[in-house]
Amino acid sequence: MKSKQDVLSKQMSLSVTLFCDFSEDRRISMDVYADSLRDGLREHGVGRYDVSDYRPHLPPGLSHGNWSMRFARYVSYPFQARYRQAGINHIIDHGYGHLLYALDPARTVVTVHDLIPLVRWREGISGVSRGGKPWLNLISFYALRRAAHLFADSDSTRNDLILFCNCTAEQITVVHPGLDSIFRPYTSTEKLRAVRTFGLAGNDAKRIMIIGSGFYKNFSGALAAFARLRELYDQPIVLVKVGQMDTENNRLVKELGLGGLVLNLPNVSRAQLPDIYNLVDCLLFPSHYEGFGWPPLEAMACGTPVVASNAGSLPEVIGDAGIMCEPNDVEALARSMHDLLTVHALREEFVQRGLLRAKCFTWQETARKTFDIYERMSR
Repeated sequence: MKSKQDVLSKQMSLSVTLFCDFSEDRRISMDVYADSLRDGLREHGVGRYDVSDYRPHLPPGLSHGNWSMRFARYVSYPFQARYRQAGINHIIDHGYGHLLYALDPARTVVTVHDLIPLVRWREGISGVSRGGKPWLNLISFYALRRAAHLFADSDSTRNDLILFCNCTAEQITVVHPGLDSIFRPYTSTEKLRAVRTFGLAGNDAKRIMIIGSGFYKNFSGALAAFARLRELYDQPIVLVKVGQMDTENNRLVKELGLGGLVLNLPNVSRAQLPDIYNLVDCLLFPSHYEGFGWPPLEAMACGTPVVASNAGSLPEVIGDAGIMCEPNDVEALARSMHDLLTVHALREEFVQRGLLRAKCFTWQETARKTFDIYERMSR
């Protein structure tokens, strides 16, 4: 039987609903963000906030096709959300910013991870073609100015909100996402298990890892840098590509004469990612743009040094814990990797810097800063 104090505490608690993505979207990073934020909020707000999440459902008979999902996102979800409002509504993915037309804006906040389609269309990503006007994205992005408050993953994203969406600086708080505890250095026994899992036993080649398949990830630049590294480094090396390879990717590999030197791992689960980070000698991450960029932090937390671009939010996230170059400077990227492979003292320095840097990003801190805004709104 509940005590009088428990009942009173429940009555005094403020309800918070996290509005999540459709599970059919299969956006793993958004699912991780939603789950980790929810757990952190519940731990931080015990007795003060009643935190729940809402995941929308497809209308009966609707398939998972592109047009069906567009109908579900822009028509069905707003209808569902209208009847799920809480004391504070928190849209955890900016791509669903259009829910602000269905929810009460005065008690709704949104986490904005990036504005890549809009920034690209406005020619804000150097080295990337403009592309077409992102009509549906604009419906969500231009709704963001209605929100009571916005959480931006980085200063870079905050600046984009001000420049491209006419949001005010006072409306935005930068709150970095946390980093999951699964990303850590492995013991020698754990590394041996991972080597066997991925069939790498007996292969002593140095391994350079790249991850991601988005147009802004600069796969062609990564390949060119690896090809140049092959000329500089006189020992066996292999490029470990995590994620799907399309026809254009395979064409570039063949064109650069890298056939047989690229190990493609298309179906690595999130739980297996720490295995890969612990098996490689360097992460190469030469993106043209990032709204935040988890992979460099994940790699550093595993004790793997990073060579990355200096674009978007990456300087803010990596700090002095990795080597950064212009995304199209193939020579600088290649020589940075070469130095990490050949200069032991330099490698160890960046391993230690990376481990310390990764510790700065925790879900507990993310939850604390989020609650600060909740408290301001509730007052």
